[in-house]
Amino acid sequence: MRNLIHKTSAKIFLSLVVVFLLFCLGEGVQSSSLDGEESQELDVKKARLYKDIFPLISESDLYCTFFVLKSKKDLDLKIASAERTEERLFLREGDNFYLKRGQEDGLENGQLFLILEVGEKFKNYGYITFMRGRAKITDVGAKRATVKLHKACAPVMVGFYLVPFEEKGGLLGKDLGFDILAREGEGAKGKIIYSQDEHNLIGSGDWALVNIGEEDGIQFGQQLVVYERSKKKGALVKMFGNLIVINVQRKTSTVKVLSCSSPLKIGDLVQTHFK
Repeated sequence: MRNLIHKTSAKIFLSLVVVFLLFCLGEGVQSSSLDGEESQELDVKKARLYKDIFPLISESDLYCTFFVLKSKKDLDLKIASAERTEERLFLREGDNFYLKRGQEDGLENGQLFLILEVGEKFKNYGYITFMRGRAKITDVGAKRATVKLHKACAPVMVGFYLVPFEEKGGLLGKDLGFDILAREGEGAKGKIIYSQDEHNLIGSGDWALVNIGEEDGIQFGQQLVVYERSKKKGALVKMFGNLIVINVQRKTSTVKVLSCSSPLKIGDLVQTHFK
């Protein structure tokens, strides 16, 4: 009889242990399922947040575009000669060229420079200046330096100028677009005055110049909307393009077209984005 009682008690205890373990396992599965759902929901929220975030300004935008140079008086460092100039007109990446400046002028081995081609004077703004590549000093003497063409954006020639290279960071963000309230808002207003390669029509990804700059409060990375006034009195204006500022000077800014519903052109009106 006593053995029967012990066996019965043992069976009951084992049953309770099994029930307890099954209960704990169920809770763990449910908790894991809930954690998985919460994690998935968080991933969805992050995806929505970063859905339209992408690089707005690239390396080419920073170092291969153009800007307005007010004066040439501060440009005193230029490519004096190059290897194999008798063989070809343009320099290639990896080619060496020479400067008539050296240690006595503060030059050092390893210094990086931005190569500039200064174009014709553009109205009263200054000189259209093109960034053509980057170069590095490999050997420097007292009055002479050897420089290697490190990266070229376009053909480089003897006579182009060099200025110290300043590294800049790109920009991640969102294209604010032009689907906004059709009105002229407050803020800086100007127009497109010059286009990349002087194209008549300007599309997405192209570069252009606008006649507003630092003096108007324009900043690097700022977005500008392109618009057209309606010919009808009292009618709303038409918005059809969005730009981003990639280089700022005193009275002008270099911009890139982020998006547009139709080609842009010189003379189109721009203003600071008010979305």
